[in-house]
Amino acid sequence: MLMKLYKRYASYLGIFVLLCFSFFYTEKAVDIIRKNDPVMKQIKEEASKYEIDPVNAYIFGDEIVSGFNGKKVNIEKSFNEMKKINQYRSSMLVFDEVTPTTPLEEQYDKYVIQGNSSKSQVALIFKIDDMTYLDQLVNILSDKEVVATFFMDGELVEQNMDTVSKLASSGYEIENLGYQGRYSSDKFQWTNNMITSLTKKNTNYCYTDYKDSNIIDLCSKNSMYTIKPTISTGSYPFLSIKKNLENGSLISFNMTEATLKELPSIISYIRQKGYDIETITDVISERRNEDK
Repeated sequence: MLMKLYKRYASYLGIFVLLCFSFFYTEKAVDIIRKNDPVMKQIKEEASKYEIDPVNAYIFGDEIVSGFNGKKVNIEKSFNEMKKINQYRSSMLVFDEVTPTTPLEEQYDKYVIQGNSSKSQVALIFKIDDMTYLDQLVNILSDKEVVATFFMDGELVEQNMDTVSKLASSGYEIENLGYQGRYSSDKFQWTNNMITSLTKKNTNYCYTDYKDSNIIDLCSKNSMYTIKPTISTGSYPFLSIKKNLENGSLISFNMTEATLKELPSIISYIRQKGYDIETITDVISERRNEDK
């Protein structure tokens, strides 16, 4: 009886081993076929032409300029796409992003002063601590089809909740400018919560024209980046931009008559120079949005 059971189990074991070897050799055969497929060979031969190394974030003491992701061809996904038509096409290459070894991500203890110079984008930043010119500003931006980032005072947000919601739904980025003209720990989270509730988006940035350890410490503790603009336009916005405009510029404006008067010409000038105008988030992002 025991001998019969032994033979039966031995037979099952033998079948199992044969199946394992069968699967192993089948996979090996498929692997060899894929490696020798003309489409696969061409993908591998061409892949290096499309690879771009990532750019590390530039750190200068307590200041940082965002980096830029690299890219590489995803061999397997590209092969699977091209096998649908059984021929190589460069337009069907699938890419993976390669992150920098020193990214901007979670560098909250640094002042973000610029987006990476590899991207021809700039951001327009407006400090809103008064509603006087807001309607005129929005009309200009809407007419020019421009998105922008508004840093708004918490007290102003509190008093104009419907307006803030409408701005956010129109694509503007709303961020924390403090409360009653300053960043204080007792009102900071309250302002963040209000903005998040009204815009349905988390607040990500604080703002300062000058280095201020109190601001950067408070923002860092709340996992927010502190923006110190590349260009603070002051009383002569067009002139400031004309002298200092470059890739990745974060351009801030005071809400004045001079700003409103010159803004249409400023937007036209920026576009004529070949720059796209985006929000802060887009300009400092390290992602390669143009790739698949």
